[in-house]
Amino acid sequence: MTTIKAVADYAGVSVATVSRVMNKSGYVSQELEMRVLEAMAALNFRPSALAQGLRNQRTMTVGILIPQIDQPFFSALTFVIEKTLFASGYRALICSAEENLEKENTYVEMLLRQRVDGVVVAPTGQSAEHVTRFVERKVPVVLVDRDLPELTGINRVMVDNYQGAHDGIRYLTELGHRRIAIVAASLYGESLQSRLKGAQQALKDFGIALDPEMVIVETRPDFEVGFTAGKRLLELTPRPTAIFALTDMMAVGVIHAVAKAGLKVPDDVSVIGFDNIPLAAYTMPELTTIAQPIEQIGEATAGMLLRHMEDGSAEVESVMLQARLCERNSARPLA
Repeated sequence: MTTIKAVADYAGVSVATVSRVMNKSGYVSQELEMRVLEAMAALNFRPSALAQGLRNQRTMTVGILIPQIDQPFFSALTFVIEKTLFASGYRALICSAEENLEKENTYVEMLLRQRVDGVVVAPTGQSAEHVTRFVERKVPVVLVDRDLPELTGINRVMVDNYQGAHDGIRYLTELGHRRIAIVAASLYGESLQSRLKGAQQALKDFGIALDPEMVIVETRPDFEVGFTAGKRLLELTPRPTAIFALTDMMAVGVIHAVAKAGLKVPDDVSVIGFDNIPLAAYTMPELTTIAQPIEQIGEATAGMLLRHMEDGSAEVESVMLQARLCERNSARPLA
């Protein structure tokens, strides 16, 4: 392993000179700086980000605390955040709370013990106390995807879930559908609740009476819930002509239920989802969905955290991104 002394010897300078070049501190002539840089390149020397960070009272680590790593949306989002932070020299501790408040608290304690320089949190729900612990320790925090409206002075990157769901209902009505069912989840954050409110308001706005049988609200937004809800909806008489599942995972479950019933999407029933997870483009047929800009969310979140880790006096930021219709092949005009 190449050492800083080896670089100094190769360049014919002192260790202190190499240190000044590495840390961009103190005066070094252009000639000596070039000799040090050439020596570092020749010896394939890479300064330790951790060692440099510790000299500046940093650990060069960040926490990414999410509800469920096996949820395609959160795994895709975490990938973008980690990649962006890694490119800036930070290493991520990825923590999956599994929608469990106690497990989330355990991870909060661990991240504080590890002295992370910052943390990204997609809260499990009643997480205000956990986020406050980071704030009290002056650890920069960015909330992403799921909001905690009761907290003020917190950095946020959110998506307008209400408007996205409203747009989904609008799209189905423009295709001529009036008997529209909604599959939703009641737990796991304000974002899913906002989607349900947006979809229900859109039904009212477009003159469609709210039918309790056509709105199924379960607890978990996963494949199995979508499948079970889809079966129930298809047993109604008359059955819905369109089903809006408020996550893509539930929408995939609905599509499976339609196939099991001997029907076809979109010939017999149109199905749309919400999120635009990678799987959405590979279902049969490809899933029309309200697309969250996952890459943009991740990059905005990581960039915001980087700014606040670099400048502790930076003003609080709040970003609201828009979800947009991604039209594929799982919905069609009503015949």
